[in-house]
Amino acid sequence: MDLKQAISLVLSLVLAGASALYALAAGINYDDVPATAWYAGAVTYVTEQGLMSGTGGGRFSPDAPMTRAMLAAILYRNEGQPPVVDTGAFSDVKDGWYASAVNWAAASGIVSGYSDGRFGVNDNITREDLAAILWRYAGRPNASSSQDFSDESSIASYASTAVDWARANGIISGKGNNRFDPRGNATRAESATMIMNYAQYKDGSEPTPPTPPTPSGSNTLVVYYSATGSTESVANYIADELGADIFELTPINPYTSADLNWTTPGSRVNLEHEDESLRDIALVADTMENWEQYDNVIIGYPIWWGIAAWPVNNFIKNNDFTGKTVIPFCTSASSGLGQSGTLLADMAGTGDWQEGQRFSSGASESTVKSWAAGLDLKVPSVTPDPEPQEQKILVTYFSMPETTDPDNMTTEEANSTVVINGEVLGNTQYMAYVIQETTGADIFRIEPETPYPTDHATLVAQAREEQSQNFRPALKANVQNLDDYDVIFVGYPNWWGDMPMIMYSFFEQNDFSGKTIIPFNTHGGSGFSSTVSTIAGLEPDATVSQNGKSISRNSIQDARQEIVDWVTELGYNK
Repeated sequence: MDLKQAISLVLSLVLAGASALYALAAGINYDDVPATAWYAGAVTYVTEQGLMSGTGGGRFSPDAPMTRAMLAAILYRNEGQPPVVDTGAFSDVKDGWYASAVNWAAASGIVSGYSDGRFGVNDNITREDLAAILWRYAGRPNASSSQDFSDESSIASYASTAVDWARANGIISGKGNNRFDPRGNATRAESATMIMNYAQYKDGSEPTPPTPPTPSGSNTLVVYYSATGSTESVANYIADELGADIFELTPINPYTSADLNWTTPGSRVNLEHEDESLRDIALVADTMENWEQYDNVIIGYPIWWGIAAWPVNNFIKNNDFTGKTVIPFCTSASSGLGQSGTLLADMAGTGDWQEGQRFSSGASESTVKSWAAGLDLKVPSVTPDPEPQEQKILVTYFSMPETTDPDNMTTEEANSTVVINGEVLGNTQYMAYVIQETTGADIFRIEPETPYPTDHATLVAQAREEQSQNFRPALKANVQNLDDYDVIFVGYPNWWGDMPMIMYSFFEQNDFSGKTIIPFNTHGGSGFSSTVSTIAGLEPDATVSQNGKSISRNSIQDARQEIVDWVTELGYNK
């Protein structure tokens, strides 16, 4: 029996439809999985199917990272735990509970190991790796490029087709601001959701992936229901302009094209229009755990018969808008906003509802963003970085100058260095020196145990390989007295939209709990990309400053005063 047949056989018996899956959520017995959580149905599904279990003490640990061994074990169980012939493929896979699963997955061409012969059983699995492994498990189907994520360029080439396939088939969705976060660790909740969505995909049922909002610290939320994609496009433009979080309202029983055909008598929307009692549309999630953080809520929907499409109703009814500014927007081919906003305000009964806006179905990005930029929104309260009095400061950095010779530099060597008083320094190294001088802090250079090559082509090839394999280079040395420091400046170059992989080694081998991390970096045009949020994910018990400093390699040579002014504004100058 091949993989496709096996998974279809195992899963088709239990997937009678999306409604049945999510209905199981009421039976969840985990203390840390609320019945209203966006991942509740998925957790119930993987538990019921024996694919995943709790982590002890009545907990599922939905926010804990998924490891490579765990995922191999899930797929192996899903396959019925067939006999394993090939063994010993990896040096770190011996007789552990995961051995059969990993060896089966490797023999089946579903997973691969690192270049050093390890599988990395306890390494966290990234979101792009999870998509790639499920894609291989599905038989490597063809996939056309769908709507790009805002960080599409950061997705590794080996995972690009897999991510396109996973998104097109409703197996995975983005985070806030249409980000995929390819190298972010996949959580147990996200993994359970992707496994369940994959089951629906194999069964041929309509996928209903919820889009979990990723709190970014923003006080603005864009909520939307989109039937054909028009409202989704507008919502993404608004969220991008405002730096807002985004939350999609997804019906448990999704609308098909036939359901939405209002010209056909007896179609679903026609029946619901004619019988108001049918408009109670259950949603995958109609509440949010972090609802209280938002002061502004912008809610979007298509216009159906002159009113807001009724899938938004349960979200309006089930949330308290007290103290929030609420602004509706709609998309339609010809109808205006009409009384839709007023009717929703009456339904909510709370909130400061403002005049909304109607957009055409093909509204341009510039039109939408211009409107969003002019909104009168509540300003978020800013929590300043901790006062630096009597705080001990450390500056840590990784920098990779490709030469130490100030003469006859190649273009690549010049891009990675600055020359100060005849001395060649790496771009990030120079930033670190200026910060150290301005703060009077201690300083520590992050270096690999095996030095990186200085030849540009060789360095690029090695760095790309490390990213594609999610490799963790060994550190030459570590900070011996990290507990002594309160504030830590952390610097690194931006390599293809991410930190160099040695930075992951550094963060994973140190505990920054209770400390303030202030990121700084140098780049060739990408700024921080999503690295600040990545650091926050790696160090959840630290305070990661949003006031970091990112400087282009094209201006670092003359950026001394800019760096000094930044440190002074933070209040850490000596």
